[in-house]
Amino acid sequence: MRLSNKFYLALAGGMMLGLASCSDDSDSLGSLGDNGSNATDRQYFNVVVGINVEESTGATYSGAFTDLSSPATTISFAKWGFEVPSVRTARVYASDNGCYLYNLSYGGGTISKYLVHGGQEYSQVGHLDISLAMETSNPRWTKLNDQYASLHNVTTANQQDQDKNYTYTKSTIILTAIDLQNFEIVGAGTDTGGAKFEMPRSAEDIENNLHVWRIDAPAIVGGKAYYGLNKRIYDTSTSENVTTSDYNSSTLVVDFPGFTNPKIITSSLAKGSTQGYRTPVAHADEKGNIYQSTAAPSKILKISNEDYDNSYDFDLSSALGMTNVGTNGWFYVGDGIGYLPFYDAEKGTGSDVAAWGVARIDLYNKKAVKLNLPENLWLQQYQYGVLGEDGKFYMAIAPLGGDGYIYMLDPKSESANGFETGAKIQTMDNTSAYLGIF
Repeated sequence: MRLSNKFYLALAGGMMLGLASCSDDSDSLGSLGDNGSNATDRQYFNVVVGINVEESTGATYSGAFTDLSSPATTISFAKWGFEVPSVRTARVYASDNGCYLYNLSYGGGTISKYLVHGGQEYSQVGHLDISLAMETSNPRWTKLNDQYASLHNVTTANQQDQDKNYTYTKSTIILTAIDLQNFEIVGAGTDTGGAKFEMPRSAEDIENNLHVWRIDAPAIVGGKAYYGLNKRIYDTSTSENVTTSDYNSSTLVVDFPGFTNPKIITSSLAKGSTQGYRTPVAHADEKGNIYQSTAAPSKILKISNEDYDNSYDFDLSSALGMTNVGTNGWFYVGDGIGYLPFYDAEKGTGSDVAAWGVARIDLYNKKAVKLNLPENLWLQQYQYGVLGEDGKFYMAIAPLGGDGYIYMLDPKSESANGFETGAKIQTMDNTSAYLGIF
């Protein structure tokens, strides 16, 4: 739904941003098999904001811009923007050139594809009902590359012996791929595409009554998909599931795109979840190694040759000089450099403490530098940033309900001030927060 036909974009310099629609030669709305444009460089930055984000029940809005670098520009979503349809806060991705926006309606069980025309103008060019394939309207999903996205879900069921005594909790994994260009469900193994299997249980799981209840944030290397895992305990005395981080961090590995030959790999260096939360947690570098963040206390782990490299130990708390660092994930820029939204785990993730920051991380030298961004940040639901054609990494950072900026982070700089500010961004109230740039 478009809220207004007026292009509500305030420019302090009095100039409009250029708005050129992505297209190909055959169809002004873009061909489903083309990805919108022959351009390999970025055409649009899709800036996304969420309303009532802490409750995950509010609306999500997007606006498309060709340039975010001008300090004279102010972006406001007051009475402007394309409302991304979703039952809860939308889970969006974009094509690498920004010409297509993809949206999982979390709670609605659908994925839609939109062609970007600029400003608040988006047209729907694809729609999929994925609830049958995933057996839920609330799956997780991750864009793997410009060709594929992964849909993934876990269902759990308590098992009993013949005397109806609890034995263990069975975790069933459902994996499906989406071909983003042709916009269809693909895969093998079930009638609807993908795979369905019982999660293998480790000796630690059996001994401590652990079960996997969520998987997310996969990375692809060498024909394998690596999914982060989150586990919990079923307490038979209360008949309730108990959150815990007291288990060795693990990853599910499957063949891709067939989703066959599942196996679990386990780290001896870290405890707790590798699932993340909306933010990507695992990235492959140029050498084919995967680097994966854990929740709290956060570490970066290395996966090589389909297993954890337990000689690599990057402790983020030590690197940042803090007692206990937590993170939901991070972004890889290249050449071993990334950016990590983090929080002080001694204070927590809530907006009432706003204990978040952003760090530049150097994977190869195991270094981390906290950037001198504003205080009072809440990045619990921050989802994405993009690499511009200028080699800078773009993030939309603002305090909850306050004004902020587009930050253009310089991967080559090791300084805490290694960034420039671009457009000013405004939030509507203290329930709204920028979810990222796509």
